[in-house]
Order: sequence, then structure tokens, then C-alpha cells
Amino acid sequence: MLKDRDDSSSPCPEEKSTCGGCGQPIIDRFYLLAVDRQWHLGCLQCTHCRVPLHSELSCFSRHGTIYCKQDYFRLFGVKRCGRCQMGISSSELVMRARDLVFHLHCFTCISCGILLTKGDLFGMRDDLIYCRPHYEILRHRDFCGSAEIEQPMSPRPAHWQPTTVQKGRPRKRKPSQSPTPPNEDINANVMRIPSSTLATLYSIECESKPRSV
Repeated sequence: MLKDRDDSSSPCPEEKSTCGGCGQPIIDRFYLLAVDRQWHLGCLQCTHCRVPLHSELSCFSRHGTIYCKQDYFRLFGVKRCGRCQMGISSSELVMRARDLVFHLHCFTCISCGILLTKGDLFGMRDDLIYCRPHYEILRHRDFCGSAEIEQPMSPRPAHWQPTTVQKGRPRKRKPSQSPTPPNEDINANVMRIPSSTLATLYSIECESKPRSV
């Protein structure tokens, strides 16, 4: 955090302080305050990649050593939440789905926001979490989109009449050779969710530690 030595509200003491990076006195008007130490603007940088951190909103520290966000997560095996992208400490309980881990409060359906807990069934699409009802709706849409739907017939004009007229006594129609079974589904054209949908649902397991990167 950038501080102004001339600002009366600044917690900086009047005497000169030493920089947490180079160890030299800070005589500049502006300085940085990070991990309870003061820094020259050019001295606050990542220990690993040396990228300057004076323009960053936050930095990460381990045993007094400064790291940028990327190196801190990569070096110390701290996974990021698959939903909020914030870090997950090794002591937190997490929800795991495929190769992703989530904070407990972040493991929610992307459609309705319902919180999913251990034992619930859920589905995944493009690394997004869906509750079972919304995942089945998603699969149903995919199934309907790939199916060929018969187009309805155009309505005939009100004055339309058949072009041929039958003369004499009407003939008796022969019974159909393949009568409709009494138990035939009259809604055979209604799209149904394929049974494979259930095979792609996952059961939630709660873990105490995220897997290392």
C-alpha cells in the first residue's frame, strides 16, 4: 500500500525507517507498506521472478519473503477455487470435481445458485457445475437440438375441396394388417432424456486438503 510521509494520517514514524528489501534508509516522501514493513517503491518485488509489485493491489508473503500471486500459488501448491479463483489453503475443506477444487460455499449450481453438499448429484459442462435438474435440462436441450423434428403441415384454405368425387356405394375399408397395440405410447414423438444422462452425473465427495499442483 502506497503511503505519503507528509500525510498526518499515515502511521509512519517521523524518523527514517529502513527498507524491507535493500535495508537502506527510506528518505523518499512516498513509500510502500507491506507485511508490516516499509519499502522503497522499486524494492517491493517478487523474490522468485523479480516482477515489481508496487502497482499491485496485493502481494503474498511466506516466512517474510515476498512473492507475486502466480509464483506463490505455483511454488507452494495452493490451488485456486474453480469458481471464485481465489486461493485455497491446505487446511480448508474443499469440494473436488474432476481436476478442480472449490471452496465449500462456492460449490453451487451455475444456473440456480443452489448450494451442493456431500452426497448430492451434479453434472459438469465446460468446468461449470450444474445441479441434477438443470444438468438434465441441459442434456435434454442437446438431445432435442440434434433430433430431426417433423415439420407441421400447412393449413388448407377454408374453401378447399377434394378434386375427385367417389360414385356409388362407398367401399368398406379393410382392417389394418398391423393394428396398433393397446399399450403403444401415443406420445412416441415426445423427446425423452437419454438414460446416458445419469451416467454423467457425479456424486459429491468432500475432502480436507486440496491436491498439490
